[in-house]
Amino acid sequence: MIKIETHAHTGGSWCALCELKEIFRHYKSYGYGGIVVTNHYSYAEYKSHECKSFRDYAKYFLSLIDSAIDMGKKHNMKVFYGAEVRLNSDKTEYMLYGFDKNFLLDNANLWEFTQGELFKIANLNGLFMYQTHPFRQGVTVGDARFMHGAESFNGHFHHVNNNVPAKEFCKQNNLIEMSGTDFHDPGQPVTAGIYIPEDINDNKGLVKYIMSKKAKLANERDMYIDWLIKYKASEGVILDRENLKE
Repeated sequence: MIKIETHAHTGGSWCALCELKEIFRHYKSYGYGGIVVTNHYSYAEYKSHECKSFRDYAKYFLSLIDSAIDMGKKHNMKVFYGAEVRLNSDKTEYMLYGFDKNFLLDNANLWEFTQGELFKIANLNGLFMYQTHPFRQGVTVGDARFMHGAESFNGHFHHVNNNVPAKEFCKQNNLIEMSGTDFHDPGQPVTAGIYIPEDINDNKGLVKYIMSKKAKLANERDMYIDWLIKYKASEGVILDRENLKE
């Protein structure tokens, strides 16, 4: 088995601040065998890049993943396709795995769909769809009927992610639990991921394994809490460690 990151931003927006080569060096140092590249896919990102069409934006988005694949080969690490889609309708974000280039080029305006419509598209195309950080402060929880899973652990220490109720949400609704660092920054501690068999090398194989509910989560809860408390204290916010662990 190898450990892979399920939620990593490699570029394409102002919030992804780490050079690609440093991302792979960083994850290699933490003992990871691969990452799912999950850059933001939204109307706001499309507008910020001033692309001539939605399809041109999709091509740009795919080029970021291709660059990561090339860099991954140099570091002997697997790279899988992902997209964190931000819906216009309610500003919630859903991760998609298992798509290929043709799918994204043919569905370049994914942000225009409702959650239910996006879920239908995912099912028709054999994709895995889950909500990221559903209980993060300021985030609206989606409709559990229209997702395969949810992030029961998000390890980005800049945010109070409320992972405990997120885990309970998954259990109550029989959703697949996912765990992701939500990586953006140089030196950001790597706190999450999943374990997969070493022989999984393609996007469809990854989806099949996750959907089988066999994937074990890799959560570094204490590390996340330590960094979160320290970061929020620098902003003048004091958090109760015990409440975060409940």
